[in-house]
Amino acid sequence: MKKRVTSVLVAVMLSLAAILSLTGCSSITQKIKEGGSGSSKDGATQSAAEILQEEPLVTEAEEDGKYHIGILTYRRHGASEETVEGFEEEMRSLLGSEKVVFEEVDADGDAQKCAEIATGFANSGYQLIFACGTEAVQNAGAAVNNIPIIGGCVSDYLLSSVVSSLDAPGGNITGVSSLGPIQEQMDLIERITPWPASVAIVSSGTETGSRFEAEVATQILDEKGISWKSFHAATEDDLRLQMKEAAENYSCIYLPTDNFVASHMDIVRDVVLDTGILTVTGDYQMCADGGLCCCSIDYHEHGRKAAGMAYAVLEQDEEISRMAIQEETESQLFYNPVIAERIGFYDYGDMSPLNVSEEDFPEAAQPDEGAQSDEGAEQ
Repeated sequence: MKKRVTSVLVAVMLSLAAILSLTGCSSITQKIKEGGSGSSKDGATQSAAEILQEEPLVTEAEEDGKYHIGILTYRRHGASEETVEGFEEEMRSLLGSEKVVFEEVDADGDAQKCAEIATGFANSGYQLIFACGTEAVQNAGAAVNNIPIIGGCVSDYLLSSVVSSLDAPGGNITGVSSLGPIQEQMDLIERITPWPASVAIVSSGTETGSRFEAEVATQILDEKGISWKSFHAATEDDLRLQMKEAAENYSCIYLPTDNFVASHMDIVRDVVLDTGILTVTGDYQMCADGGLCCCSIDYHEHGRKAAGMAYAVLEQDEEISRMAIQEETESQLFYNPVIAERIGFYDYGDMSPLNVSEEDFPEAAQPDEGAQSDEGAEQ
């Protein structure tokens, strides 16, 4: 693999050098031709690969009298996409489509890249950053203090250490909390899971928001007398193994809103279909991508609410340091009709069906009935 990557890189560099030689050798081309490296101002050697990677992450905002808003997502998944869609839709409605320009950049789960994108927005003439995801807000806030940052898809702003107070944040960050109705989610688990119930809580274990949600969930489960165990996965292979172990030993799986898990719901879907394990998710997008049911906030409205705060900062001169963190108060029960049919679940009662297609779900093996009957290990 290393030889293949190296050969591809060499081919790219040679092609670039050939093209540029037709128009006059630039300094970069000359560096490549002279041995693939050059010296920076401080004398450090710069490789040809580094020279080729010096593309800016953010485009320069034009001085055209429009509002240029940078949208930063830490890791793209269903809920973040709906949140951004709601944000953009409401901003266009409030400001007028002709008066606002959006630049959306995804950090691909890379904290350093996240900070670089935020800095790029601040240095390129953007008037505001909409940061979607706890890590996006944390890294943007650490890197930028000269333009306002509105946050979304953040469970707890205090626990994430991005504000000093929920009522008066005190800096250049405010936003809307996406903390879901965890009590209602645990009530849902108790309702659909045969007694004695046992719950596996699966998450990355590294994200502040999902850790907080899991902690609250375990307290409620303890009060209900339901045994539980936490499973953490840092890689795709890890997630597949943890999901399988959880399905084999517990009667229900709970997935809090976790960026890593949400972006790999295909793995969850496959395990759910293979084992028939009852799976309750923290939001309806995760449910639509492979869970069974959920009690969730509306992420489209979540984005619209964040846009209202951004509008107040840009157009109404609201002081962001004094803008209280807003909370979501509305939620709804949903179920995935394809998953429900495939695993033979019919207790959806007052739940609303999600709009999912059979084509999104591969044919499943017969459910493993033993996976649901096993009481699992005690807490």
